[in-house]
Amino acid sequence: MIRTLQSLVLSLLCGGMLLLAETSPSGGSFVPTPTEVERFQQATAFLRTGHVEKAISGFRQLTLDAPMFTEAYLNLGLALAQVSRNEDAVTALGKAVALKPSLRGAHLFLAISEYKLSRLDPAALSIRKETTLNAADAQAWMWQGIIDLALGRLTTSVEDLDRASSLDPRNVDILYHRGRAALALSRQSYEAMFKLDPQSWHVHQVLAEADVESDRDADAVEQFKLAIAGAPPQSGLYEALGSSLWRTGKFQEAEAAYQTALRIDPNDTLTEYKLGCLRIDRGDAAGGKPLLDRVQLADPSLEMISYYLGRAELALGDERAAVNHFQKVIQENVDQDTTKQAYFQLSRAYRRLQNLAASKEAEAQYLALEKRNRDVLQDKLNQRRLRADRDTSIPAPSAPTDSQP
Repeated sequence: MIRTLQSLVLSLLCGGMLLLAETSPSGGSFVPTPTEVERFQQATAFLRTGHVEKAISGFRQLTLDAPMFTEAYLNLGLALAQVSRNEDAVTALGKAVALKPSLRGAHLFLAISEYKLSRLDPAALSIRKETTLNAADAQAWMWQGIIDLALGRLTTSVEDLDRASSLDPRNVDILYHRGRAALALSRQSYEAMFKLDPQSWHVHQVLAEADVESDRDADAVEQFKLAIAGAPPQSGLYEALGSSLWRTGKFQEAEAAYQTALRIDPNDTLTEYKLGCLRIDRGDAAGGKPLLDRVQLADPSLEMISYYLGRAELALGDERAAVNHFQKVIQENVDQDTTKQAYFQLSRAYRRLQNLAASKEAEAQYLALEKRNRDVLQDKLNQRRLRADRDTSIPAPSAPTDSQP
């Protein structure tokens, strides 16, 4: 039986998307001869195995001998695009979509080649034809988002990439471009806000949050204070200020900020949780534990609450209750650092209970995790040294410390 051809995405090669058309039954009007099918398959095999120039030569000759052979134009365009001959690729892919406008993938790769030539408006038209034809194709939606981002259509770009992510949520490329688009949209919004009112407290809030993200908590403290000075009472601002003050070691000021936040909103569970943890960190277990007991009833999902309750119980002399809390932390294994600290505290609790065997076992687990941390840090240091033009050093891991918000 004589077969016609149907396009099908088969593989991703050389960091770019490569569509290969293969023979399969079809109702198309053009029917290649068996010899043309054989030549097409041979050129496709060259393309699959990386012999791109041979593939280009084979497909080009085939389009001359069979000018209605749509899929030959398609694969010729893909081969040309693979070696960055995008002008020729646009010509070949344009011929493919002219012969068969519904050809799956053709508009996508035409859009990619047009994009690489900085022909953004034609690329936008081509990619929209693809997403209309193949609404379930995550790659097509990703490229629509990329092209819309290049055109400055930020809101549309975010929507496109959200759609792509919903279709393929584990695709790293999609997540990367989705993040770029969201960041660009956020920047545009902040710039508009700044132009409208440069002295707005929201501007200082945004700057403070950016400082926090960059680990510049001392700068964040000043920006949060400026935001507070211009804003109506906002418990969230005081809570954020308190957290930055805590991280900079200004514990008394941090506690005062948390207390102010709770006066504004007595039902602010997150702030009450942080205040309780801070008090326990400062040695005031009697003042911190009642806060965490209330918080645990309201929201038991807070990750570090069992760890801090265990420390409070240990400080207040209830070693058995402390053991239960630390064992829960270890069982939940929220993160390696928290688990390591829980083993350290668990060893102390067992020692007070005169259960020396259990204490030594917990201590051994702590030391094993500490060694693993040191090994990871050493690996990162070695990698950094390989990349850097000069030696780079990082501080050696310190003794167990308590996590902070």
